[in-house]
Amino acid sequence: MSQAYLIVLTISLLVVAVAMTRGGHPEKWCAAIIAGEVTIDLLILLTMGPRSFGESHISRILLDGIAAALLVAVAMRANRIYPLAIAAAQLVALIGNVVAMLAVDGMAQAFWAMTQMPLFLQLALLAGGTLAHRLRLAKIGEYNCWSPREGPQRQFG
Repeated sequence: MSQAYLIVLTISLLVVAVAMTRGGHPEKWCAAIIAGEVTIDLLILLTMGPRSFGESHISRILLDGIAAALLVAVAMRANRIYPLAIAAAQLVALIGNVVAMLAVDGMAQAFWAMTQMPLFLQLALLAGGTLAHRLRLAKIGEYNCWSPREGPQRQFG
């Protein structure tokens, strides 16, 4: 394992730990999804060896696809804006996999950037969202972490 991979793994674990211990339900769900993806990716690395960014891998596509579906589900229900950005970053990673599957040669750096850089954005958003949650709790106390199923009925006219 490279030193860069260990640094990313450490940062991921720290942000996930803070979100799990200090965040509300949406932060905990996002953290669990990101932690699950990072853990499964690590297990694949340890059992099958490193994957090249010069080609597409079905394990990466499946992992990013499942994480995207779960993060979109959280984003659609959470009473926060930032989970939408986390889900969007995951969709970029998924699109990067599709591009790599369709591309022939010379896409290694673009593939790496599209599939790996979204994690850094997701971690920054999760850390910021957890901090915002803690600040809201300190300012207004307990509040509903999830959007209501049905919004208030508006009367026009």
